[in-house]
Amino acid sequence: MAKKNLNDRCPLQDECERKCEYKFRELECDYYANNGVGEDRTIPDQEERRDEAERKAYEEQYEADLAGVEDDDEPTAQPAKGVITYISVKELHPHPDNPRKDVGDVTELAESIKVNGVLQNLTVVPNMVTGEITGDTWQRGYKVIIGHRRLAAAKLAGLETLPCVVVNMSEREQLSTMLTENMQRSDLTVYEQAQGFQMMLDMGDTVEDIAEKSGFSATTVRRRVKLLELDKDKFKKSEERGVTLFEYMELDKLKSPERKNEMLDYIGTENFKYKLKQAIDAEATAERKAKWVELLSAFATQVESRTGYRTVKSDYVSSKIEMERPDDADTVEYFFCIEKWGYIALMVKDEPTAATPEEEAKRREEQMKQERKDAAAKALSEATARAYELRADFVATVSAAAIKKRLADVVALWAYAEYRDDTSWLTEEEIMQATGVGPFAEDDEDGEDDAAFTLQAVTDAIGKTPEKALLRMIYARLGDGKSEGYFRSYWNSYTMKHEENEKLDRIYALLVKLGYEMSDDEKALQDGTHELFNEEAE
Repeated sequence: MAKKNLNDRCPLQDECERKCEYKFRELECDYYANNGVGEDRTIPDQEERRDEAERKAYEEQYEADLAGVEDDDEPTAQPAKGVITYISVKELHPHPDNPRKDVGDVTELAESIKVNGVLQNLTVVPNMVTGEITGDTWQRGYKVIIGHRRLAAAKLAGLETLPCVVVNMSEREQLSTMLTENMQRSDLTVYEQAQGFQMMLDMGDTVEDIAEKSGFSATTVRRRVKLLELDKDKFKKSEERGVTLFEYMELDKLKSPERKNEMLDYIGTENFKYKLKQAIDAEATAERKAKWVELLSAFATQVESRTGYRTVKSDYVSSKIEMERPDDADTVEYFFCIEKWGYIALMVKDEPTAATPEEEAKRREEQMKQERKDAAAKALSEATARAYELRADFVATVSAAAIKKRLADVVALWAYAEYRDDTSWLTEEEIMQATGVGPFAEDDEDGEDDAAFTLQAVTDAIGKTPEKALLRMIYARLGDGKSEGYFRSYWNSYTMKHEENEKLDRIYALLVKLGYEMSDDEKALQDGTHELFNEEAE
């Protein structure tokens, strides 16, 4: 039977040394809940659940606090601190440090105010000004702390006075209150929220202070502030596409600020996930290249051409192999060359041969042509693998509601594939991944199967969302999984040419019905227009 399954989602799996029963619901695990802190020790979707729970608790407490404030509809001659009183709209001014820079469209709110009036008071502080010549300080109206949208809508509706509570707050308390209020009501964009957090840090608050006041975890606060490193204009454009915080958090998978900024052009589009995976691969390749060059430079001389040299060892930088220092590096003169298609060769000087210069040039051209072909094949393999990973990720996370809506399509494709004999046998690991039952111990000495895999165990495991288990089982049967490095593709590894793949077309068609968005690269691989199909000819 199957070996112990590891939760490959959880960064704490190795250190906890437990049999994980909490995949996709790691917050229910006491070890993860207590130790999943810091950027490298968290799972993004679980942190969003944590934040949502913390925000909900904060909002409940906030509403409870508001319930204790008594209304006073009788205006007083002078505004009294802590008591609701009516103040002239002309004396109310937006706070200059309000984290929310744009109150948005208040037309609908203004119409409601015309009919129903202002149903919730504003919170304001005295607006104190200091004369530049005399240095004297006096009050000039009030600055709004809570209620900027109500103030803008009230002006549009033509109201002359508004119900307010006057409070005394330090500058730090004012900023903290405005930030917290806007966040709880989802009034801030992600970038404005990040700016607000940074302002609080600049005023002396710690990350922990901000987390306590805002209801977000300290990890989320750090992640938001880190977003300020990104290109401001690109970030704002991405916000217009309705990008979620979870998508921004995905950028943390990249180390390079330049690559993160490049991804801002794609985030919020159907191309983001594919381009992100591509950028992650490219970053890993760049790191490996730098490591190789550093190692080779310690004992070899870099040259621009491989002419006149004999290759001792070579490979593509994108491969997972490690370049090692030869044992005879101290006695043999080595050279290395980096080809433009990512091929690095370790060489020694070539000994003279009987071949003519023309014959040598022809041999070298044929060698380089083969290397270009190999590089193109490798690039196509990597593109195919990225597309597979996107499909597999989608199947693993698609909602039960989406599957229920298209259940007939799911079962129909399965029945069709079975009839056409287009399905494959499932491995123990695929069955466990589909059902969620496991991990299991090894078979006992008599070869008996692990008794933990019972019909009741499977029934209990898939009881809440049998649709998800069904989709995963059918998807695995359709044969779109890993098999010794094989993925369904749209190209022939021998001819390097595009070819149609009806089985993969059917899989894509089903996933799209379930809500999957194909990237431009996937579409180009499918219809044969991808630039990689022309690489060999360059």
